Amino acid sequence: MNWGITLNIKSDFDKSLWSLPPPSATRWLSKMDNTKTLEVLYHFQYMPQSWREWQHIASIKIQMVELVPHLIFSEYEAFDEVERVYTITELGKYFPKFIKYHKPLYPSDKSEFMRCLTYYCQRLHYEKRLHVEALIAIAFHFNTKCGLDYSHREVVKKAKSVMQMDRSEWRVKLSDKELHKVKSSNGKKRVQQKREEFEAKKIKAQLLRDDGMLLKDIATHVGVSIRTVKSWKLKKSSAV
Repeated sequence: MNWGITLNIKSDFDKSLWSLPPPSATRWLSKMDNTKTLEVLYHFQYMPQSWREWQHIASIKIQMVELVPHLIFSEYEAFDEVERVYTITELGKYFPKFIKYHKPLYPSDKSEFMRCLTYYCQRLHYEKRLHVEALIAIAFHFNTKCGLDYSHREVVKKAKSVMQMDRSEWRVKLSDKELHKVKSSNGKKRVQQKREEFEAKKIKAQLLRDDGMLLKDIATHVGVSIRTVKSWKLKKSSAV
């Protein structure tokens, strides 16, 4: 599948391109107000195949912005003709700077996936390093490392949905310490929630025991092991 990086530079001349690698193709776009935009394409034969390749593309974009601060990235759109086709590694050679990304908060299950992805997005936003490829990269990393079993399409869709969030209300930058505090707070809430669920099962088990249900049937009904049910020492109802 063909894929690439498309960027737009508002300019009447292509001097801005002098600091960028030779493009695969370029074309001029004219607007109603007579302003011109140079559209530049870096064309690849395939989409990134791993989370590291997605991250590599994000790193390339960060360095492109450092060279040409006023450029704007847009959705990939194929050109009729291209002069050259890059591999991600080949284009990366023009951008050798090592980009360090902060270690994310890993989700413990699917219920935390979007929240952890949003925290990561917020961090990149305030560091001025936010590109959709960085979110896709970490989303795939979450999916593999945490064994979440989302499909390729689902991972990309979730990353893009976070990218489309309204970031105007993100007023506070989350430091490493603050992120750890958030994770710790979420962990405490989950522990408390599990305790409450466990206690509710115990109460339900006692009601079933009062109705004369056998311990093994109670275990199946409330979703715990027979050993757990026995540890509860449920009392038989004295009613006749």
